[in-house]
Amino acid sequence: MISMIPALLMAPFAGVLGDRFNRRNIMVIMDYARGLLILFLAYLTFTNNITLSILFGMQVIISLLDSLFGAATSAMIPDLVPEKDLMKAVSTTESASSAAMIVGPVLGGVIYGLLGMKWVFLLNGISFILSGFSEMFIKYNKTSKLDSKINTKIIFEDIKDSIKYIFENDVLRNLMIMAIFLNFLFNPMFVVLFPYTFREVIGFSPQQYGLLETMWTLGIMIGNIILGVFFSNSENKKLMKNGIYGMVGMNLLLSIFLVPQIRNNFTIWKIFLIVGTIIIIMGLTNAFVNTPISVFFQRIIPNEKRSKIFSVIGVLFQAATPIGMALMGFLVDRYEVHILFIILAILVLLDVLIFSKKLDNIDFNPSLENE
Repeated sequence: MISMIPALLMAPFAGVLGDRFNRRNIMVIMDYARGLLILFLAYLTFTNNITLSILFGMQVIISLLDSLFGAATSAMIPDLVPEKDLMKAVSTTESASSAAMIVGPVLGGVIYGLLGMKWVFLLNGISFILSGFSEMFIKYNKTSKLDSKINTKIIFEDIKDSIKYIFENDVLRNLMIMAIFLNFLFNPMFVVLFPYTFREVIGFSPQQYGLLETMWTLGIMIGNIILGVFFSNSENKKLMKNGIYGMVGMNLLLSIFLVPQIRNNFTIWKIFLIVGTIIIIMGLTNAFVNTPISVFFQRIIPNEKRSKIFSVIGVLFQAATPIGMALMGFLVDRYEVHILFIILAILVLLDVLIFSKKLDNIDFNPSLENE
């Protein structure tokens, strides 16, 4: 909560700044700032002055800086690559991010085990400083024509304009509503239902469950690599629809497999391999949904509005997640897990069927020059 809530509250304001100031410079400043803060944590750890209150306070500040960094970077890619390379650029970025999510926790665990927390902070702080230094070499000039003048009135007017733009645009509105429902269903499943099912009910070891979580990210990485190498010039609508149907199909398959009468016929390691394979494919198909949608948003949203609208979209995407997590925690205590998986799979299927006809009417390959 200390990570998520400040970031969500800050995101719309961060988006306004991302449209009015040089996005490259924001990235550089935020990386240096985060690096110095984490190096300060390293110093406190070396001198045995670190406390939980300091950690929580720093986490709030770093989350706010994360929002500023994210608002600038998410809107910057179309300014750096030709339109024809946008899919390849986004999929490459997502692949690198997925690889970091796989390697990072493993590397952090190894460093913590061998050298202790102070070295985790020290090396992490240095990595941010090096990242900021590398970003100084990005050839980028401010492309937004908006004035850098900023005040409270301008900020709230820009946020209001972003929300109005989203909900007056039929395409954005329909995609947003579909995505909000999918987040409401999928995120609680992964955050609440998955660990309870596979750790408590089925009895995976910590190592098995850790690998299972990694398989989702591995699938996303593989999916983005496939997109970048083989489908960078393919029709976004077809990719996204295939991805959605693939996710729905794998989700239904998983819910059926977890019925006790079926899963009890397999050993724990066979269950792990079957579920792991399904999760990898789900991650792969997830990339076929999220990356084309991201490219589509970058194509249709004007440069002067891109940071703030991306930020508002991110907040709306995540807003339903805490509610879904609380509801899932309530349901897990009262119903068999396989029943919950089946209900979620049916709801996801209904969500996709309701919006599938609307997706058919969307031009997913608009030209930036026409916007």
